[in-house]
Amino acid sequence: MSFLSPLTALAAAAITVPLLVSLYFLKLRRKPMAVPSTLLWKRAVQDLQVNAPFQRIRNNLLLWLQLLLLALLLLALARPVQRATLAPGERVVIVIDRSASMNTRDAAGGASRLEEAKQKALELIEAIDAGDSASGAMVVTFAQRAQVVQSFTNDRGLLRSAVRGVTPTDQRGRLEPALGLIAPHAAGPGAAADADALTVYVFSDGRVHRDTGEALALPGATLAFERLGEPTTANLGFVAASARRDYNRPGRVGIFARLAHTGSAPVRANVNLRVDGRVVRTRAVSLPAATADQPGQESLTFDLDLPGGASIELTHDQQDTLAADDAARLELLPAQRLRVMLVTEGNRYLRQAVLAAGARDLVLKTPAEYEGIAPQTLRDGGGGEPGYDLVVFDRYRPASVPTVSSLSFGSAPPVDGFDVFASSGDAPAMQSVLTWKRDHPLMRYVVLDDVTLRRPGRLSVPLSARVLAVGLAGPLIAEVRVAGRTHAAVSFDVLESRWPHHWSFQVFMVNALEVLGLRASPAGGGGAEGRGGAAAGAGLMFATGASATVPVAQGVSTVGYRGPERLSGTARSGSASLPAFERVGVYQADAGEVLPPFERLPVNLLDVLESDIRPAARLEVSTGVAQTAGASSLIRKEVWTWFAWGALGLLLVEWWVYARRMRV
Repeated sequence: MSFLSPLTALAAAAITVPLLVSLYFLKLRRKPMAVPSTLLWKRAVQDLQVNAPFQRIRNNLLLWLQLLLLALLLLALARPVQRATLAPGERVVIVIDRSASMNTRDAAGGASRLEEAKQKALELIEAIDAGDSASGAMVVTFAQRAQVVQSFTNDRGLLRSAVRGVTPTDQRGRLEPALGLIAPHAAGPGAAADADALTVYVFSDGRVHRDTGEALALPGATLAFERLGEPTTANLGFVAASARRDYNRPGRVGIFARLAHTGSAPVRANVNLRVDGRVVRTRAVSLPAATADQPGQESLTFDLDLPGGASIELTHDQQDTLAADDAARLELLPAQRLRVMLVTEGNRYLRQAVLAAGARDLVLKTPAEYEGIAPQTLRDGGGGEPGYDLVVFDRYRPASVPTVSSLSFGSAPPVDGFDVFASSGDAPAMQSVLTWKRDHPLMRYVVLDDVTLRRPGRLSVPLSARVLAVGLAGPLIAEVRVAGRTHAAVSFDVLESRWPHHWSFQVFMVNALEVLGLRASPAGGGGAEGRGGAAAGAGLMFATGASATVPVAQGVSTVGYRGPERLSGTARSGSASLPAFERVGVYQADAGEVLPPFERLPVNLLDVLESDIRPAARLEVSTGVAQTAGASSLIRKEVWTWFAWGALGLLLVEWWVYARRMRV
């Protein structure tokens, strides 16, 4: 047994114990009286002895009862805790959060929350009975993805090695994949026949994302949330950043950023803008105090004349305990005059939308004319003409997959499993969009709530595709990557909807040109899979947890990047896929392997939930949640209530003894 507040109890004991003992050590002091005769001298001497301030303490039952009562109260004040031990045959799962917010250094001695979590997990491992083959533990870690680092075993050495080997990341935290790995071992519906009930200890600050709006669930298991972190810890970080070029003046670029502040008081900071390592702008920004639900946020913009490419970095001058969000980085792409081909039989809405979205060179082709263009010419140009950055198809499915990125309306590119199906006869004539991925670069700032579609049909998509919008019958908008190019498809004809008359259609077209057109440089295409994407307007950047696909030079079989960590990938069909980014920073490609502009890959956190480092009060898990207030309720169980109840019982005994003496 140990104590959480021993110093408080010792201080209280130093004050109260002497006071209690003094009540039995001191005599009653009587009032002095003058006497007229020595005849009463003997009596006066006796009275003087009685009035002496001190006396020898006698064995007194009330004194011992009161001292014992005081001791019980002092022990309760010291907050005694009892370390949990595993019962024979009990199984536990140790879940360690290694997301970005767990790198906050607000633990004792300046340690990070992850280091504290690992120490607490090691303490729990000591409770495992190494001689009981039925008991044991499993170690699971999670950030953007989850991983079993040690399967069930009662070997403490293996468990300790697994915990000590947990490394930090700058990714966002997602608890759902971890629960998915644990679910087969729980004694819930669908579990294995030999599955016993188990306890899951989650070491986290509770800053986790949920893939759906519903609370997570882990049937058949008891979950204990070991909350880490100080609620008063403040942080200032970048949660959004992008760059956009002026459509009329491509050499003019706007750098946008948003900061979030979690402190309880307003803060003022200076934000520095660096171009190729040199500070060119400094802007003061004031952020309001955070509320209980949201951090204080403020946006700012820098306008620069930068016709060429450049390395952009935004930093602030505040000192805090989380370093991953103290900077935002991006690679500014050179100003381009996007060359777009529109394949249509005549659609003035699409023509105007493409021009308004920023295309400076729009070429109109009929489907027959398009099929007469050689695939290589489409990408590299011919006859003195440059190649195309994007092809937009209007109700036409080409014979082969384009060699540049494409956007199709009312059709889909000829990729296996990618096709458009018409609406069934019994389907409603007028339909609306049910849901869409608002955080995807193509759908950023796009609102489809009040867009009405006439028989929009549906898309069938391959497993490698990403569904971006869903209607009554199925997918409406999706994208797929083939040979380093991105091909997006919209299932319906825009002329059969009111979308062209809605402002969000133009926003979608702007996103399409930036994401699909600027994502591919003149030297080759590229992009990213996963959260974040590769394009941030006119800038190239990635988010932690995303995996990048980069174009490679001819004859290159493997690529490598050096930076916060070493990354490598195998090249196939002119591109190479890299593993998911774990740490923020700039990754530099080995010389001569990667085509521009992917030689430098800036990676950022840019996540409001991870930058809000205030520990969550609870985990939103719908079964077996153990709430804590900083100290674990199951790993270290507070037992001060036992001493409080004992003191109350002893108080009744002391009252009975005192009342009995008074009657006597």
